[in-house]
Amino acid sequence: MNVCFLINQLAPGGAPTLLLDIVRHTDSAADVEYTVCFIEGDDTLVPAFETAGARVVDFGAEFKFDPRALARMARFFRREEFDVLHAHLPYSQTVGRVLGRLGGLDAVVSTQHSAPNNYHPVTRFLERLTRPLDSRTVAVSKAVERLFTGAARAYEPGQTRQWCTIYNGLDTAAFGATVRAAETDPLRRKWDLGDGPILLNVGRYFAGKSQHTLIEAMPHVVDTVPDAQLLIVGWGELEDDLRDAVRKHGLDGTVHVTGRGSPIHPYYRLSDAFVLSSVRESFGIVLLEAMAAKLPVVATDVQGIPEVVDHGRTGLLVPPNDPKRLAEAVVEALRTDEPFGENGYERAATEFDIRTTTTSYIELYRELCGITPEPSEVRRD
Repeated sequence: MNVCFLINQLAPGGAPTLLLDIVRHTDSAADVEYTVCFIEGDDTLVPAFETAGARVVDFGAEFKFDPRALARMARFFRREEFDVLHAHLPYSQTVGRVLGRLGGLDAVVSTQHSAPNNYHPVTRFLERLTRPLDSRTVAVSKAVERLFTGAARAYEPGQTRQWCTIYNGLDTAAFGATVRAAETDPLRRKWDLGDGPILLNVGRYFAGKSQHTLIEAMPHVVDTVPDAQLLIVGWGELEDDLRDAVRKHGLDGTVHVTGRGSPIHPYYRLSDAFVLSSVRESFGIVLLEAMAAKLPVVATDVQGIPEVVDHGRTGLLVPPNDPKRLAEAVVEALRTDEPFGENGYERAATEFDIRTTTTSYIELYRELCGITPEPSEVRRD
């Protein structure tokens, strides 16, 4: 099968990283060839995709709905022959559905990586308008599927039948082994880290991740655990704002807004607990990374997070936008005798293995192409 992924950009975030893992973990016996197309912006992961064996195409848009890029895309899909077009994120889904169908593609799949209310109203409208062009629409969590299909019942009766949920996945064993082998001394020197517990947050610096709440929680944490430190690893438009918040709360030397962390594995090895303060999170691949690193997880009880974090067994869930409750949970996670880290590793390895995710997508592609699935393949939810 020839499968084309279409995505906005190839930054090292959740959706592009998932696609890279799918390409890497597709068995050669599955006979799948991948073309990865991106429309604009960050191309950081291009070499990794090419090393994994995928062909990469850059449509070179200078802005969304750039007419020259749209023309290039239209020509591309008329010229190329694919069995499946798989679009990710609403902008790519909108243009991919239309241009893919005009180019003669019979199987079009979209994966929804976030909830509908997380998008701009115009983006949300265009995605909903073009959704009937999908052969199948996939959600990364049952929470996301419920949020979208609730809208479908209100606006598009009958469309709920086109949905299924396929969880994101991770190669837990490989990620955990890389974490255990990571060298941490350079990071300790760079950030002047002491011997106290280290907390880790990984994610884009934007409002949905609510790292400001985590910064506001840290004075409460250090009241109880004075030598605790926090690393906030990521990138985004709020980087300067987060550093301002650190200074405002007098947390210089305690909270470090590091910027991009590549490779990320040494940060996980350094840390004693992982904290996710998001106000919206459809799934959270970073949660799987933390569990693969055997870290206890403290996270907010929003959207898809409770499907990943088993409260009281692999970590603790707290309400969003509540710095005091977040701080109390962090202290509890650091002091508890519960084997959150070991339990989290086991859950990630058994419930969210990237091979299961990959097999589920390949089975879906075969179904849409009229190919009988192999008996050993895992069924989708």
